[in-house]
Amino acid sequence: MTKNPVKIGFILYAVTMLVFFIVYYFFANANYWNTTMQVNAFGMTFLYVLAGFASTYWLRVGRLITYPQAFKQTFLTLFTGGLLSVFSIFAFLNYVDTDARDLLNHQYIQTELDNLDESYAKLKGEALNQKDRNKVKELEDNYNGAKQAREMAQKENRNYFSFKFMSAVFGGFLLFYLLLSIIIAGFLKNKKRYE
Repeated sequence: MTKNPVKIGFILYAVTMLVFFIVYYFFANANYWNTTMQVNAFGMTFLYVLAGFASTYWLRVGRLITYPQAFKQTFLTLFTGGLLSVFSIFAFLNYVDTDARDLLNHQYIQTELDNLDESYAKLKGEALNQKDRNKVKELEDNYNGAKQAREMAQKENRNYFSFKFMSAVFGGFLLFYLLLSIIIAGFLKNKKRYE
């Protein structure tokens, strides 16, 4: 197996896109957003942990590596796979199949509205039990403001897969890659830095 983190990152990219298209072709229905979030939260997290660990483990086989070497190997693998995936998904949703993007945007906002209604009902019941009129009024004001913001986003057909939004999402991914690289490098280093 190759020890080059960029090549392993390309393999990670290919697997990520394979998963993306499997979800796209087989699960683009009324639960597309929820399915996408579950796959990202569980499947992609597992895939990226496995790829980072495997990449650094292959580098370590038959040789001693320091913490910086292990960190670099893990981070470059994850960064390459993640960056290429985010750009490809951005391009696909914004230039190839805008209907899928619109469906995801609509389902995201609807999920937010449903969660808001559920949270409001629960908190309102608690506030009414305390018989605190100020708390009930404040809760209603917050709920109405949040609901209006989401309804406005729905009317505007706001694109949650724009370059600006995807850049912010990738920033969150970078933090995940950084933390994962720190942990994996700590486990797999087998040589002190100045030996």
